[in-house]
Amino acid sequence: MADESEAGLTAEKRPLTDAERTLVRWLLEHGESGAERLLPQLDRLTVFQKCTCGCPTVYFALDDEPVTRKGERIISDYLGQTDGKLIGVMLLEVNDRISSIESYSLEGSDEPFGFPAIESLRRFEDVREINRSPEH
Repeated sequence: MADESEAGLTAEKRPLTDAERTLVRWLLEHGESGAERLLPQLDRLTVFQKCTCGCPTVYFALDDEPVTRKGERIISDYLGQTDGKLIGVMLLEVNDRISSIESYSLEGSDEPFGFPAIESLRRFEDVREINRSPEH
């Protein structure tokens, strides 16, 4: 069996940062219909794993129990910017338990980056419309 570093993950046991907590809250409040029902979990979440590729993706434990990733489903999905680069961010859940917040570079950058600023977040549909406008 591969160890965590080979799988691209590193173990962590820590509370969410203020920025992570704020982003998860925002994504729940602006996610699919009904996603806000998971807001009470926010104060019970901790980070138990982090991606090692340079993205800010983290995997959660709820009440100190790691949430499985098997069967994850996206409940909030946005595009935003970090340092002028287009970044995707998704909040996922399994069986009504917040499981992870994943982020990825749309430019395929291999440089480390952080989560996008909340004020830059847009739905995919909105970004497509901006890119279709005559000004672009």
